[in-house]
Amino acid sequence: MIAWSLFLFSVCSSSLSQYWQKKAAMLFMSTPALAWHQKLLSRPILLSILFLGISALSWLAVLSLWDVSSAYPLLSINFVVMLLLSHFIFHEPISSKQIIGVFFIVFGIIILSGALE
Repeated sequence: MIAWSLFLFSVCSSSLSQYWQKKAAMLFMSTPALAWHQKLLSRPILLSILFLGISALSWLAVLSLWDVSSAYPLLSINFVVMLLLSHFIFHEPISSKQIIGVFFIVFGIIILSGALE
């Protein structure tokens, strides 16, 4: 149970990092006059780095409990999470190809999660 909790924590942290990277890109597009040091020290970049670090540390904990060959493919759930976040938060469209892809990802995760029992 602890491994699954760590895994979900890692996925959430990774997704938050991606969210803040998108926010940074949006900030940079809206304020192109920002100097490089202002960009580097911007809130979205700093939060992205923070969540990326948290994700990496929690992922290391997951790898101490699971084989990497079983655990790594499960990270594809990040695609599903980010597709949903991008749609509901950034109002990006979802195509039929993405829906089909998410179906296969979720199906694969279900199959692979049985290998961790």
